[in-house]
Amino acid sequence: MAGCSRRKASNKPGNAATGGIFPLFSSGNPVARAKAAVPGKAAAQRCRVCSGLVSAVLAVNAALVLCWGSWAQAAPAPAHFWVGRVSYEANARQYTMDVAPYVSEGRTYVPVRYLAYALGVPEEGVRWDGAAQTVSLRKQDVILRLKLSSPLLERQAGTGPSVSLVMDVAPEMRSGRVFLPARYVAAGLGYSAAWGSATQQVTLAPGEIAWAEELVFDPNPVEPDKGLSILVRTSGSASRPVVRLRGVGGSAEPNEYWRQADKITLSPGGPGEWVVGLLSPGQAGVYPAEVTVNGLTFTAGNWLLKVYPEGFLNRPGYATPEEAVRARFAQDFKGCSLREIEERPLLPDDLRDPRYHKLFLVTFYQPYDGPVLPAGMHSYFYYILRDGPNGFWRVAGGGTGP
Repeated sequence: MAGCSRRKASNKPGNAATGGIFPLFSSGNPVARAKAAVPGKAAAQRCRVCSGLVSAVLAVNAALVLCWGSWAQAAPAPAHFWVGRVSYEANARQYTMDVAPYVSEGRTYVPVRYLAYALGVPEEGVRWDGAAQTVSLRKQDVILRLKLSSPLLERQAGTGPSVSLVMDVAPEMRSGRVFLPARYVAAGLGYSAAWGSATQQVTLAPGEIAWAEELVFDPNPVEPDKGLSILVRTSGSASRPVVRLRGVGGSAEPNEYWRQADKITLSPGGPGEWVVGLLSPGQAGVYPAEVTVNGLTFTAGNWLLKVYPEGFLNRPGYATPEEAVRARFAQDFKGCSLREIEERPLLPDDLRDPRYHKLFLVTFYQPYDGPVLPAGMHSYFYYILRDGPNGFWRVAGGGTGP
C-alpha cells in the first residue's frame, strides 16, 4: 500500500511476514516450545497448558482471518471525478491528477491512467501502444481495448469471445494525454456511471452490468426467405435484447417485414438466453448484427447473418472481386472480348455493407449475333458478395441493368 514501509521479515511471532498472526510451527510459537518438554507429570501438566494455548491461538487466528475476510470481500467504494478539477476520489481517499476531466459531445472524458486506477485496474494493467494508437486495460481476467478515434470498446473476459461495446463517442488525445469516455470504460469493468449536473461530478459505482456475450443465427448461412432462429446470451440482469441487422431493407428487399423493420425484439428462453424465430431476409447478402441490452449496444466481428442463394458457396471463390468478375464473364460470354471492368457504387436504395457487396459494370465486344445480343459493343452488370471479412468473393447475380 502506498505510504507504508515494508519491514524486514523475521521468525518472531506477530511479525510482518505472518501478517500479525502467530505462526503455529515456528520456533517462536509457544505450541512448538511445548512439544519439546520432558516427559512425566510435568509433561502432562505442560500438555494441558499446551492444549489451552493451542485453543487460544486457534481462536485468535480464526478471529483475525474472519476479520481479514470481511475486509477483503467489502465492495469497493464509488469513485468520483469532477469536470475541470485535477482532484478525484477513489476508495474514500483523495488523489491528484496532472490534467482535469472535461465534457465533449455530452460525455465526460477522464485521463486513462487515473480512470483505470479508480476502477481497480493495477498499474501494470494499463498499456499504451503508440504505434497502433490503442489503450489496453487488464483487471483480473477482463481485458478492455480501445483505439483513438474508434467508437468500439473491445472486451474479453477470460477465454470467452471478444465482444465490442458500440460507443457514441471515441477516445481522444489532449495535452499529450489519452482521455476515455468514463461511462463506457466503467461499464466494461462492471461499474455504473451517474452524472450530477449541479456539481459537474461523475460517480462510478460497482454494480451488475448486463453484457451481450453471444449471438447465434441458425442456420447460418441461410437461404433467402427461409426459417431462421436467433439466440442471444447475456450476463447480468438484462431487459429483452433487440437485434439489429445493418444493411437489410430498402426497396430492393422482397420480404415485406424486412422492408419496414431492421430490428427484432427477442423473448426469454433459458436462464440468460433470449430467442426468436422468423423468416430470413429475401435479398442475398452479408448483414452485420448489433445487440442492444439495457441501453448499451454490442457487436462482434463474427456477428454476421449470411443470406446466400442455394449452392452459392459451391461456386468458385476468388481473392479479389475483379478476379471473380473476369472468371464469370469468361463463362457467360464465350468468344467475347472484355474491354473494361468498372466498379460502380451500390444503388441509393441498396443499404447493404459495401465491405461485403460490390457492383461492377463490364463493357465487352461480341463479334457475332447471338440469340439475345447482336454483334457489337455491350455492357453487363455483376453483383459480387464476399463470404465474411476474410472470405472469398463470388458472383451472386448479374443482368443488363443494375
